[in-house]
Amino acid sequence: MINDQRQHETPKERARVAAELQEEARQLTEHAMLTASSPQTSLPLPNGNGNGNGHRNGNVKKNGKGARPEPGSSEAERALAAFDVALAEQPASISLLLDRASHLGAMGRYAAARADLEQALLLEPANLTVRTALGIVFLRKGLWADAVPHLRSVVEAEGWSPTAWFYLGEALNHVDDLEGALAAYRRAAEIDPHHAKALYGQGVVLDRLRRPEDATSMYRRSREVAAR
Repeated sequence: MINDQRQHETPKERARVAAELQEEARQLTEHAMLTASSPQTSLPLPNGNGNGNGHRNGNVKKNGKGARPEPGSSEAERALAAFDVALAEQPASISLLLDRASHLGAMGRYAAARADLEQALLLEPANLTVRTALGIVFLRKGLWADAVPHLRSVVEAEGWSPTAWFYLGEALNHVDDLEGALAAYRRAAEIDPHHAKALYGQGVVLDRLRRPEDATSMYRRSREVAAR
């Protein structure tokens, strides 16, 4: 809540304070997101922490400088409080909603993260970063069918993103669209031949399609790529 003193601040002063709070929260939650490696999955950020397609490579330090705050730590809660205050000042900020959703995801609060992302999507339905993040939240909650339309819309607009194709393959595999999943994994591996998880995903689907020899070949390729 805004105290009595802040009610007398000018809009410019309130914007400055909100910006400072946002930056503080971002610093506190640097790398405070889920990794892209299974079983954890990253939520994309719009503030320079990811690449142009809104996805990250998912490799974060677990110790030392850059380590993410523990979910229940005072640092994580302080960062969340800073996001809350900043969003009270700028409730329609897509960037803030994405950042808080990422932080909430890192804390395991997926329902709250989903609420922020759905609010961001209402504000900006064409935002692919929001759609990617929402798809990933659905994946983490095991809501595979809900994730599919969001991830499909991303690959339709960003067909060059191996990460988006991989996530779509994961979702389709879990809803038993095996041919669709295989095609998505293959596309991810075509774009990035070193995407070990996309190769492994092909092996899983090929096993399910009762093609054990092809599956074994993919598992082998996945191990070879991962070992490089």
